[in-house]
Amino acid sequence: MVAWALICLILLTSCNEGSPVESSLEQIVIRAYLYAGESVSDIQLTRTIPLSSTDNIAPPVNDANVTLKKSGQAYQLTRSPGDSGYYHYAGGDLQVRAGDRFDIEVLYQGRTSTARTVVPPAPDSVTISSDKLVIPSTADFSFFQRDSSRLVVQWSNLNSALYYVVIENIEVNPEPVTLGSAILNRVRGRFISSPISGNRFNVNILNITHYGRHRANVYRINQEYADLYRSRQQNSRDLNEPLTNIQNGLGVFSAFNSTAVYFAVTGQ
Repeated sequence: MVAWALICLILLTSCNEGSPVESSLEQIVIRAYLYAGESVSDIQLTRTIPLSSTDNIAPPVNDANVTLKKSGQAYQLTRSPGDSGYYHYAGGDLQVRAGDRFDIEVLYQGRTSTARTVVPPAPDSVTISSDKLVIPSTADFSFFQRDSSRLVVQWSNLNSALYYVVIENIEVNPEPVTLGSAILNRVRGRFISSPISGNRFNVNILNITHYGRHRANVYRINQEYADLYRSRQQNSRDLNEPLTNIQNGLGVFSAFNSTAVYFAVTGQ
């Protein structure tokens, strides 16, 4: 799901002491996310791209041996279909719950990369200001001046941790929303927010593409993911690698937990 991906890991290009710009050692990049209450499917492996390369897409790694470990039990992951570098757990006996500690082990070309994460608790005190968002068919930019133009999702955030919000339409056959403004129609449709250090997110028509029932999932971000997100905002003149919690590799292995609130989108 959150292949949303807030972090573009293809930019994780390795450097060494001999050269601050180029490394002759190809490294594996692990982007592995676990979600409480969900199956394991968001595990992607790629290789680093040298700064001198003209490529802008990281080569996927489809032939690695990937294992998750929880409480001493090993779970072998399976390569997902296609040439994507994704892996998943095909069984039904692996549960991801708050407080669980997971280790990942990736064996690739004779090298083993490892990392550890702990599933965080779900966000606290998540509320939504209304269970209905009404969109007039003639909505234009003046619509944003009205209190009825948005819903506010809030949660407790006493320690200024990072969160993000995912808006999903959960209808089987939803009816699309068409607004009177061509400009608004073009910019709508962002379902996944950037990381938020506050405690609220405004849902408005720019987040909505269809009528019907919606789910707003508030995800708590683990510290290792927060560190990586913040480190990617370093000065563009620096050639330091972003922070990583992968031993003998690059990337991030992290876990998320969420709390959902629901609302309906209707026409006027």
